Amino acid sequence: MEISKRHHTVPNFYLKGFGSAGSKPKIGAVSIDDGKRLVMPTSNATVRKNFYALDGHPDGADVFEKELSRIEGDASAVIRKAVDGSWALSWEDREILGTFLTLQFLRGPDTRAWMDQTHATLLSNVITQMGAESVRRTLARSGKEVSDDVLDRLLQQAVSPTGITMKTTPAGHIRHILELVPELVRYIVGRPWVLVRFNRKKLFTCDTPVALIRDPEQDDGLGGVGLMTAWGISVPLTREVGLLLSDPMALVEEAAERITPEELLDDVISGRYDHEQVGSTKMAQLFNSHTIANARKWVFYHPEDADLVPDELPAPRDREVDSEVISGK
Repeated sequence: MEISKRHHTVPNFYLKGFGSAGSKPKIGAVSIDDGKRLVMPTSNATVRKNFYALDGHPDGADVFEKELSRIEGDASAVIRKAVDGSWALSWEDREILGTFLTLQFLRGPDTRAWMDQTHATLLSNVITQMGAESVRRTLARSGKEVSDDVLDRLLQQAVSPTGITMKTTPAGHIRHILELVPELVRYIVGRPWVLVRFNRKKLFTCDTPVALIRDPEQDDGLGGVGLMTAWGISVPLTREVGLLLSDPMALVEEAAERITPEELLDDVISGRYDHEQVGSTKMAQLFNSHTIANARKWVFYHPEDADLVPDELPAPRDREVDSEVISGK
């Protein structure tokens, strides 16, 4: 059986929603690094060799990639229903799409870089606090003898701005995904979902399409934002349809005197508060601005929409982790 080595970090079916028509759809792409633009087959976008490979797995190194493909197939059918006019979704379809969005939030290179940098920062802090002789003794207890030169280089790396270099394995990343999906999916399905249909305006997407939106009334540009604390979550589903997962707190305040928080959550998850609306210019700007701001390497767009993508893009993001926050500074 052939083992797949070409792993999409954003699925091909999804990218086709922003690509040209035909049996081999193409998509426009602009690089965050240098602004270079090109057109490529959707099947080639976001491909990384062996990104999810589990070497030695009895079911093949591409077992996780195959499982992702199965989940993507289910999600593709649900997105197609929504795009074609079936809204609100059934409970089952909502769960399928919510699980897919949570996976998409966790599966990309940005999460792996976050893991690399978090582990590197923590290890660097520990080594710096321990000091040379304590590190030497600790390594010796585990049967590892190091020379003075190696120890000096280790300590120098620990105090450098980037810290010690760490590389998360595919197995470590996949373990992280499997542990977090059951925990985080509640912050996806536990929000009111708004399907926004655009008649004239067009949407872009990127290599990290699930974007967190800060509260516009409290956005001071400081501090982080997560799935739980985000005012909203934007996901462009196709060139003409976007999904906005809105803030549930307004519902909590409104329903506080009528029902319990548990009952309200059940209502939200059931889709009772989901609705759809016609997209405005302001809403298109909200989606596209957050898509561009959330991109790590690439912004993607329909080839006919190239003129709509701004020439000025945010600077490349080389850090996913604020080392000072981890250090407690």
